[in-house]
Amino acid sequence: MVIVFNHVLVSSFLFYRNPHRFLVDAGCKTNGDAGSGKSKQSEKDGETKLWEKSDFRSLHEQVKEAINYIASKSVTSLVYLLDKDSGELYADKENTKKLPKNGICWEAWSMRKARACHNLDPGDPLVSELSAQQDNTGWKPKSVLCYPIDDSQSGRCIALIVVGSNFGEEIDAHSLMPLAEQIVACYRNMCKCDGSTGDQYRETSPPTSSTTTSDKEAIVKLCGELYDQNTADLQRKIVRYLEEHTNAEFGFMLLVVPETQELYCQVIGDKVLDQEIRFPGETSPFSAVLESKDPLRLENITEDKKKEMEVLLGRSLQSLMCVPVTSRNYDGLVAIACVANKFGTDSFTSEDLQTIQTCFKYTAAILTNTLAFQNERKLKKQTQAMLEVAKNLFTHLDDLTKLLREIMQEARNLTQAERCSVFLIDEETEELVAKVFDGITTNDKEVQSEIRMPIIQGIAGHVATTGKLLNIKDAYSHPMFYRGIDDSTGFRTRNILCFPIKNEAGNVLGVAQLCNKKTGPFFTVFDEDVASAFAVYCCISISHSLMYQRVIAAQIRNSLANELMMYHMKVAQEEVDTLAHMEINSPSFWHADFDKFSFPPRMIPEDDTEMACLTMFEDLGFITKFRIRRDTLARFVLMVRRGYRNPPYHNWMHAFAVTHFCYVCMKNLKLTQYLEDIEMFSLFTSCMCHDIDHRGTNNSYQSVSKSVLAALYSSEGSVLERHHFAQSMCIVNTDGCNLFENLSSKDYQQALDLMRDIILATDLAHHLRILKNIETMAKTGYDKENTKHHKLLLCLLMTASDLSDQTKPWDSTKHIAALIYKEFFSQGDMEKSMGREPIEMMDRERARIPDLQIGFLDHIALPVYKVLAELFPAANSVKVAVEDNRRHWDKICALIKIRRGGSCEQMSYDQILALEAEDHLPQTNQSNHIQ
Repeated sequence: MVIVFNHVLVSSFLFYRNPHRFLVDAGCKTNGDAGSGKSKQSEKDGETKLWEKSDFRSLHEQVKEAINYIASKSVTSLVYLLDKDSGELYADKENTKKLPKNGICWEAWSMRKARACHNLDPGDPLVSELSAQQDNTGWKPKSVLCYPIDDSQSGRCIALIVVGSNFGEEIDAHSLMPLAEQIVACYRNMCKCDGSTGDQYRETSPPTSSTTTSDKEAIVKLCGELYDQNTADLQRKIVRYLEEHTNAEFGFMLLVVPETQELYCQVIGDKVLDQEIRFPGETSPFSAVLESKDPLRLENITEDKKKEMEVLLGRSLQSLMCVPVTSRNYDGLVAIACVANKFGTDSFTSEDLQTIQTCFKYTAAILTNTLAFQNERKLKKQTQAMLEVAKNLFTHLDDLTKLLREIMQEARNLTQAERCSVFLIDEETEELVAKVFDGITTNDKEVQSEIRMPIIQGIAGHVATTGKLLNIKDAYSHPMFYRGIDDSTGFRTRNILCFPIKNEAGNVLGVAQLCNKKTGPFFTVFDEDVASAFAVYCCISISHSLMYQRVIAAQIRNSLANELMMYHMKVAQEEVDTLAHMEINSPSFWHADFDKFSFPPRMIPEDDTEMACLTMFEDLGFITKFRIRRDTLARFVLMVRRGYRNPPYHNWMHAFAVTHFCYVCMKNLKLTQYLEDIEMFSLFTSCMCHDIDHRGTNNSYQSVSKSVLAALYSSEGSVLERHHFAQSMCIVNTDGCNLFENLSSKDYQQALDLMRDIILATDLAHHLRILKNIETMAKTGYDKENTKHHKLLLCLLMTASDLSDQTKPWDSTKHIAALIYKEFFSQGDMEKSMGREPIEMMDRERARIPDLQIGFLDHIALPVYKVLAELFPAANSVKVAVEDNRRHWDKICALIKIRRGGSCEQMSYDQILALEAEDHLPQTNQSNHIQ
């Protein structure tokens, strides 16, 4: 039976290897008639009966004899069969030669993958085993093939065929496939006949060339294993499957970058590459697959392309099949799957192509989803990296040099570049300037202090002028590459990624140039995206750093200007000592009515006003109550006076008049019953400082003329008032001028806050906004416990003091009005010189002064003093004085109507006032104009 079985094995193998020759030798026709069909059927029936009667122990020698028929040369072979009882593989019937636990045999069996080897390692246990088969201890095989045989039903490796040859020729692994199928079938039937395996082996029909069910099971098993979130691990499992099912030495996958058609490889065989291989697909040997989306074999590739592939892969190629991989959820190619060096034959078959296509029919969607997930994860990491970059960059805004170094460092890290240079544009010289270098020195080791180049020169110049990113894969072959820097530094530039740094207006501030990708042959599209995003942060940080430097420079200039101003405002120590050591005069020294509303303070000589201020401080008790040093008070008053300019009206005498009215209010209205001491002190000080550094123009003019003050304060409103407060704080903060130095921390802060609010209240626009609230407070009654009432009262008192020139006797008021209109007309003239038409009250050619004064008193002044009189009956005399002055203006209007027909054009202010002296108007007509 053994002999018959042996012939069956050999005959079956010869049929599979060359059916045409087998049938001719047997005297049969290849087209197959009815007789031949019956003969074939009888042979199959006979084989089945033999398998049923075969014994398990005889299979070793039968297989070895079959191998001798297969090999074209004399070979030495070993057959390891699985012992069903022990689970070990043995190479003899007596089960004494166990499969070695190391070497090529163990590798092939454990990985279940055919392994071929030339010049076997002398230390491999297989050398001695094969030599023993030859009865020659010096015999060494030149080539060895280890071929594992799997049973798909049991999922076990049941045999390992080892063939050694001393002729140096490769052993055809493909030629063993039919024999392997016969061995599997025989092994199953012998186990069935043995009766001890249960359902592990089922009786089978003679093997066919393929088993559809097992392929599907393998695909399902593969899909179940594809749970990795890392595409490299996923590829490794798919590649291993392709290698096993196409009998390839190794496989690999080329993933496609859709935007650029770049190809990159992360896995070759079982190995995940330390650095992925990336190259442009359209100019590579694989371009045909990208363009046609058809499979490609090695025999369809030119020798040059083949060598290029071998250089890319670092492997020699005997056979190759490249199969495009598509996915249902994506139109383009996802990847190119490749298998190389098929064992036992020179080329891959159509069955191999079908195997690969079937594999990706089920796995392509998993691959694309994993790629998408990995891209999202990469995007997340990129975003996190960008946030970290932003944090790092924005901590160096105060130092442009450090910032540029940080930009270079972050750019290198993000793109894995070897070097980075940052050039800023010098608009004056139209040059690119690099002051910070990435470790670049000249050949004589001298560190460069600065590199300048024309803005139109080189790659950086091109990017600076066009504003477009440039990715150069070979720097020296590019016509715009400037080799001068390389020649001077000895550095070799291979590839370049150069991108512009633009501001929000799209103007190029500078250029960043990255050199030599460390993890690839050139910079990728991903690097371009990263660079473009990074450029936004560079722009923001550089812009803010430059702006910060300008602000610091402006602050330094401003500080210098303030220092200069304070120097010229600075009063001599002799003046301070003189004023500080003089005896403070009593109020009556100045005038018997010094503390009355009717007293016009402008009658005091200007040089005596400083002492008069000290008189008021002393009389109100502020010096004692707030522990003000005499020299501090003297210096403060002198500095405040120096702080006023000399326009016709808003000068120091105006400030003194306002301060005096506040003093009179405190003396006559019993304000201590309404306000806190700190509030009264702050109000009095604010009156003295409220118009410091007034320029003789109003807020509207500051905005129209785009003055420095408007630039500083226009966004907050009340331009001049905010400037007055700022200048007041400068004086308070000057050494030896701080009136509040002995206050508690709480009172000190309150005093400064009150000064700010009170000085800002001098803006008439602010007054008109709160007038209704003040009138309501006057009607409902003042509540000392209500903080809002305190604020409203302070604002009312400040405005009343500011307008107090209208409360003085007519002889004083009419001369002050002349000063006001002189200042107004001066502003009107400046507006005309700017090509603007001033309003009527500031146009000397159109202003009707009497009408303007009556309008001012009716709509601004009288409402203030009426509500003041309503709150404080003692202030009624003030309201009466304003009404009396209004009657004078009303009288002048009537005279102009009679004498001039109602027109006062071409009349000077003195001429207008002179009309009153010529009082020919009847008394009855006068009364008709008085309210």
